[in-house]
Amino acid sequence: MDAVILVDVLDAHRAMISRQRLPLAAGGPPLVIGRNVACDIVVNDPYAAARHAELSLDPDGSVRVTDLNTVNGLILMGERVRRAMLADLEDGEIQIGHSHLRMRMSTDSLVPERPDLESLRSRHREYGATFAGAMLCIGFVGFRAWARAPDNVPLATATSLLLGAAVLGAWLFLWVLLGRAVRSKWQWSRTAAVTLGAAAATLWLAWITDVAVFATGVSRLTAYGTLLGLVIVGTALYLHVRIASRLHRLPAAAIACVVPLLGLAGFVWFTNQRHAEDVNHITPPTGIYPPSWSRHNGIRPDTFLEESLDLRDRADQKVADARLRARQ
Repeated sequence: MDAVILVDVLDAHRAMISRQRLPLAAGGPPLVIGRNVACDIVVNDPYAAARHAELSLDPDGSVRVTDLNTVNGLILMGERVRRAMLADLEDGEIQIGHSHLRMRMSTDSLVPERPDLESLRSRHREYGATFAGAMLCIGFVGFRAWARAPDNVPLATATSLLLGAAVLGAWLFLWVLLGRAVRSKWQWSRTAAVTLGAAAATLWLAWITDVAVFATGVSRLTAYGTLLGLVIVGTALYLHVRIASRLHRLPAAAIACVVPLLGLAGFVWFTNQRHAEDVNHITPPTGIYPPSWSRHNGIRPDTFLEESLDLRDRADQKVADARLRARQ
């Protein structure tokens, strides 16, 4: 009884290295697995022996994997063994060194073909998310241009869109290129959906937070908005890493948590250093919005005057400190 066996050689991360289709005859010479180039199935793994194992076909049609007295043996479902039957392998896989061999016989029964509806639905969702994110970004840019320069909306909108498209396009291309290098796939739609969705969510969250602070007068809402922004950025970074690389969930989540926090800390430090050198800098609490949007009472004139005088004193102190540092 003769058969044909299909052998996939996988690396430690389950990425396919090679695929071979070989004849296997009952009672005939076995197929040899090892690092030696003379082997029938070559495994480029320093933890595999030159001649590591043999594949043989019994008269009853059973396939046997036999270790050739190697140091590391065969690993079957986490246990080291010296021989195994193909029928006992989970998904037809056995480990040799740090490599995995996945085997399937021509006599194996195959399940019927499954209808592929999820791929189309998933692709449509990605296109929909990309379109929605792009429209929200464009809408935000147009709205901000109208709010800041109502007499020159087209030019301001076009300038901001070109700048934003350049930044987001570079970010998108880098992740797509990384995915191509690591996973050998171009994943434009998924990466674009994550990039534009996160950009739109971050832009509108920043504006909503600013309006909420102006309307309520509660400055700590800025901290809540920053925290939500970190969650959005971390989620987007996690999805980017998972799409473009072969990292598992835990290391991808660690990167998604650490990188945004380090970025925020660096931004705060740089901003504080720059503002410390500018004695005329005053950070406005919020943007300028219609007074009818405010839901808290204004301050008394005498309180406003006191705060203005205090602001002048602090500005004078900054000037004095700057002059002192210049003399030193």
